[in-house]
Amino acid sequence: MLPSPLHAESITRKGVGDRLHRYSEESAAMKKKSKSESAAGISLVKESGNSAESSLVIKLPAELGIEEAGGLRQMLAKDVADERVVTLDASEIQRIHAAALQLFCMFCKDRRKAGRDVSWREPSVALRGAAALLGATTLLSLGMEPEAA
Repeated sequence: MLPSPLHAESITRKGVGDRLHRYSEESAAMKKKSKSESAAGISLVKESGNSAESSLVIKLPAELGIEEAGGLRQMLAKDVADERVVTLDASEIQRIHAAALQLFCMFCKDRRKAGRDVSWREPSVALRGAAALLGATTLLSLGMEPEAA
């Protein structure tokens, strides 16, 4: 026997309530993370030689899915106007969502418009492949196309 629509509705509402409760707990836990690491697992590393040549290095995680896009957006928004050269360390990226790629495109475009530099440190094959697929290699200044595997 199938449950009545009323019964099914109460089950659905309970499930939503449970998800909202879990979301609240996760949000509180994310707020407790250190300021140097965002919820997306993106960390900042300041490299400096002499002060005129200091740069800001943003080490990107292996997974840049849609779920990390919000944290990535916040991180990049803070660094658009930074006067130092921003280096995106993309050596560990194994999976990247189009939303993250779009954020990188806007970040590079906005920095270039402000006369500021963005460089890439060891862009992974996954990043290069995704950029080539979307036609964003030039905008991101990634240089050569990825090598065939």
